[in-house]
Amino acid sequence: MIKTSDKIFIARLLLHAVKAVQTLLGKSNRNIAVVKRRGIRWNLDLNEGIDFSIYLIGGFEPRTLRLYQKIIKPGYTVLDIGANVGSHTLPLARLVGNNGRVVAFEPTAFAYRKLIVNIGLNPELSPRIIPRQAMLVADSRSRLLPGLFSSWPLENSGDLHEEHKGRLMDTSGASVETIDDAVDRLNLFRIDFLKIDVDGYEYPVLKGGLQTLKIHKPSIIMEFAPYLIKLEEFCDMVELLLELGYRFHNANSMKQLPSDAHALKNLIPPGASLNIYCSCLG
Repeated sequence: MIKTSDKIFIARLLLHAVKAVQTLLGKSNRNIAVVKRRGIRWNLDLNEGIDFSIYLIGGFEPRTLRLYQKIIKPGYTVLDIGANVGSHTLPLARLVGNNGRVVAFEPTAFAYRKLIVNIGLNPELSPRIIPRQAMLVADSRSRLLPGLFSSWPLENSGDLHEEHKGRLMDTSGASVETIDDAVDRLNLFRIDFLKIDVDGYEYPVLKGGLQTLKIHKPSIIMEFAPYLIKLEEFCDMVELLLELGYRFHNANSMKQLPSDAHALKNLIPPGASLNIYCSCLG
């Protein structure tokens, strides 16, 4: 597992290489590119880590995208929590088909604007997507945080997170809700799959969806990043999932992982994260 900061460093080097090639070919170094990758159209800012990954290799977290092809079925209802620019929302929308739905939650104004643009570039997929500028929490009475990480700029700056190199972006315009509230409000009668990538706020998100998890027992892919969450909260999150009947697998290899929180944490190096596939036995 590569530390997130190292991934950003590698991406910066690759960006410099791409811009150097553009210069040699006599092309202007444009930061914004409208491109088609894997059948999906994107408006990308090449100075942003997620965008640049889509531009360069066709997708963000390609191994996870390949796993979706095996587990997402036509007609599924999917919750994409931490949708950012739609890097997973749009590929998921292709897989769920015309009778499926993807609800995309993104709280920051910066990423939500980009999400809406990317959805609009794909009119064949847009009817399948319900975008919501919302921060998912444990209790709907929780306050909206003024800033959350949704930008990973490929530049050095003093305002970036020390370890994962993200930048806080404002949440103006966002609502606060729980998974359970959103499911009720949108009249969703089935929930088949959750993708959660919220940089340390996974436990509150799950707590706000207990009813949904108990009733629908969706499979989950979520980022486990122990360095972003207190040990006690990490242990509580693992215990919550175990009590609901979930078991853990490495989302890249599908190898079964320990159910003990401390053993699970120790598998992930400091400063790194691991996408984990959670399947419910009950």
